[in-house]
Amino acid sequence: MTGGDLRANRRWWWAIYAIALAGLALRFVCSLGDLWFDEAWSASQARDALTPIGVFIGINHDNNHHINSLWMQMVGFGAWPPLVRLLSILSSSAAILVAAKIAEPRGRATMVVTALLFAFSPMLVTMGSEARGYAGMSLAMLIAILFIDRWLAGDLGYRRPTTFALCFFLGAFSQLTMIFAAVALVGWPSFVLWKRNGFRAAAIEIFRTFWLPVLVLAGVLGFVLAAGHFAGTGFRFGRYDPFDFMMYLNGTTTAIGYTIGLPWKDIWPIVLVLVLLVLAPRWGASRMALYRLAIFAFPFLLAVLHAGNVGHARYYMPALLPLLLMLGEMIGFGLEKGDWRRIAAGIGLAGMLGGSLWCDYVLAVDQRGDPGGPVREMMARAPEGTTMLLDRDTGQAATDVAAARRKYKLKVILGRCDPQARFLLVDRFLGEAFPADADRCGGHFALIAQHRMRSLSGTNWNLYERRRQP
Repeated sequence: MTGGDLRANRRWWWAIYAIALAGLALRFVCSLGDLWFDEAWSASQARDALTPIGVFIGINHDNNHHINSLWMQMVGFGAWPPLVRLLSILSSSAAILVAAKIAEPRGRATMVVTALLFAFSPMLVTMGSEARGYAGMSLAMLIAILFIDRWLAGDLGYRRPTTFALCFFLGAFSQLTMIFAAVALVGWPSFVLWKRNGFRAAAIEIFRTFWLPVLVLAGVLGFVLAAGHFAGTGFRFGRYDPFDFMMYLNGTTTAIGYTIGLPWKDIWPIVLVLVLLVLAPRWGASRMALYRLAIFAFPFLLAVLHAGNVGHARYYMPALLPLLLMLGEMIGFGLEKGDWRRIAAGIGLAGMLGGSLWCDYVLAVDQRGDPGGPVREMMARAPEGTTMLLDRDTGQAATDVAAARRKYKLKVILGRCDPQARFLLVDRFLGEAFPADADRCGGHFALIAQHRMRSLSGTNWNLYERRRQP
């Protein structure tokens, strides 16, 4: 590479840094609201675990994303929301740079497009601005992809078993969906090397490279299961929904839609992705074994195995990251052409970025259903403190965190009556109906505030105040 090429390359990287900074700012803005149900529940679990050791051996729950829980425990219960979410914000912003580095050998257009997609994808902005482990898992997966990609391109200095082991270790302790990512990460070079060198040579090289990472990953999973066993609780799930095909379709379409910025509520996102997978080799995509394993085989296998909880869009993150990498390659390839493909790629990129920015705006305004709203409303009417009836336990954690953040004296009553309770909070998730009336414990409560979520994460709520009956 000549001196002029190096200077030009540095200029392009300054553009990448600017895109990453914009992504960081966006994630910060989207992190300003109070913690919603999943985050607040994790914060409560981390608080109750008392010590870092308790995070690993005392919670034993799928809602415990270990590294995230350690951070929550360190910053304290009721801390400023962006501080609680800082690990996710930084991990997701760093992922923009790693994704651009992955795309760099495919050309400058591909590099910039990939950075834009990772910076503004509503799925990544959502997961990158809330206190969960998905952003950390995503960063670990992308770093592994970077090293495997360079290794397969001929640079054996990137074939580093210890690096892959560290990615698997940190990724799994960030979020256990790293297990699904690891299947694609090992399968991808296996197929490439098999085709290139034959089965025996490929098997030897794959074993030498991945025996340690796979052993580490198995050790993490074994530790998590053993901790639950010896605690006497087993590994618990907050909610386990058996496989349902309509739920599966809703989960996959929501995941794809929010990843590309076009959150349709029908089957078209799935059809679009399948078509893109067929067209990808002709449009410059170069990691087809990875894309087919992660984007197609992983969701397809979930359907074949009738896995549970398939309605949650966030569980598909190991497929969504490769999807964005593939789209970056395809759009970058089209933009470098001088014919109709440049126009098609430009339209596709503009549509994705326009839809993504709108979804990001909705998230920034909605702040996951404004879970701190009920506490603010009660503070305005009863600044010295009050008592509130809770309709069900799903509203407990978010209310506790919001009250702790504001140092508000709130007594929450769940499962019993209190004639002195002034307020009633009713929370519902998407698709659940609110009760027709608000009569509780012999008293009547009138609606004083409400919020309906419009983003990917969050809950709906109604707040009522006791009224004297005539």
